[in-house]
Amino acid sequence: ECVRRTGRQLSDSRVHRLICRGGPAMAVRRRKITKEEVALHNVGADCWICIHDLVLDVRQDFLEEHPGGPDIITALAGQDATASFEDLAHSDDARAWASKFIIGYLNDADEEAKTKLLPKAALVKGTGSVRNEGINQYMALAVAAIVAVVFFTWRRRS
Repeated sequence: ECVRRTGRQLSDSRVHRLICRGGPAMAVRRRKITKEEVALHNVGADCWICIHDLVLDVRQDFLEEHPGGPDIITALAGQDATASFEDLAHSDDARAWASKFIIGYLNDADEEAKTKLLPKAALVKGTGSVRNEGINQYMALAVAAIVAVVFFTWRRRS
């Protein structure tokens, strides 16, 4: 069975087929692609996105089968979608599925981009949004303040 990281079972058979069984097979030779060329593919019928310097051609069948719906992706068509992709904390299954749509790499990407796939969730540094990282910092400050208050209150009573 396929279960998302959220623990929710995928009931839609189309989603199950795409994520668990790998989805459509695409054997594409990768090539260098400029940001300007990516920007030309900016509509649902012709949608390219960049994630971690990799260029993905997200075809109509991908858009229709995407668990979050097509609008999430088409809003980023022709752009770098790395931050949005990571903010949603995609599972390793979703990353493997999306890697099947890689057609190339940005021309300023490192040599590794010629063969790499989308990184596993555990390997991505700084996953989560900047907003969440800020909340974590405030939580740490709040905990430190509570500990200080408890300590000084306890010390006065001793």
